[in-house]
Amino acid sequence: MSEWWNQVQGALPDGVRARLGAGAAGAAGAPGAADARGAQLAGELAAARAQWPEAAAVTDAALAAALAERLAAQKDPVAALARLRLGDLLLAQWCATGDPRAIAAFERTHRADVDGVLARFRRLSVTQDELLQTLRIKLFVAAAGRPARIADYSGFGFLQNWLRVTALRALVDVARGEQARRLEELLADDDLIGLPALGPDLAARVSREEVGRAIKQAFARAVTELAPRERNFLRHAHVDQLTLEQIAATYSVHRATVARTLAQARANLVTATRAALAEQLGVEPGALDSVVRAADSRLDLSLSRVLRAPEPAIDPDAEAPT
Repeated sequence: MSEWWNQVQGALPDGVRARLGAGAAGAAGAPGAADARGAQLAGELAAARAQWPEAAAVTDAALAAALAERLAAQKDPVAALARLRLGDLLLAQWCATGDPRAIAAFERTHRADVDGVLARFRRLSVTQDELLQTLRIKLFVAAAGRPARIADYSGFGFLQNWLRVTALRALVDVARGEQARRLEELLADDDLIGLPALGPDLAARVSREEVGRAIKQAFARAVTELAPRERNFLRHAHVDQLTLEQIAATYSVHRATVARTLAQARANLVTATRAALAEQLGVEPGALDSVVRAADSRLDLSLSRVLRAPEPAIDPDAEAPT
């Protein structure tokens, strides 16, 4: 058994260490599967150190502690250990230190994977370089007391697969943010959401112009946050002018399902708009009743315009008609 594997086991909670032994005991005094795997990991660690000799900031003890923490979180640590990619874990932990050399090594190793994700967003107005910088920030920069996202990689499975999923989610957020800005511009140009007279409490704190800007931002964001089916059904109803029966036939669902989905989508829009507006203006949601009622009364007009705008460049959750 390797000295480094001993460090990993020493950092494990007693229960997990016992499960590794009990779940993988060998016969007739032979090493258990976990210990045999531990011996293999010594060679994998040596190979990773040779590949990234500058990763000295991640000591063997720190890497052992990181692996022990991840094994302790697994339902089946024996099976997880068999899937461990120790070289990938070392690279991820090195990147989590913020070392520019680590990030450069990561991008060299996974350039094709990153380029493949970026290519799916080529319809956005931002450049590929801007998207790459956004992705770097999402992956490698700590924020609000939270470690960099790369530190979330468990090591159990290929780092490139984790990267594809994480990068796709991060850039979908960028795409939806860009769409929200476009929708806000549509609302601002046409003043689709009328404003009533502000109540005395609200009028004393914010101007009508501030409320107008805020509600357009809140409504645009709420539209982009709708579930794909809700957004699609609203578009069919308000842009394509399809009946409930026609939408139901398009998606092979019952008419009542379409009616419920549309009603829920409208409710979600109003709720999300109210919450975002209250947060932006720093007021209690109850103070916005008259404003939100006015928005709800003109919802059909607003939706018929903003839902004509193109979808985000990519939406992995989008639902196609059957």
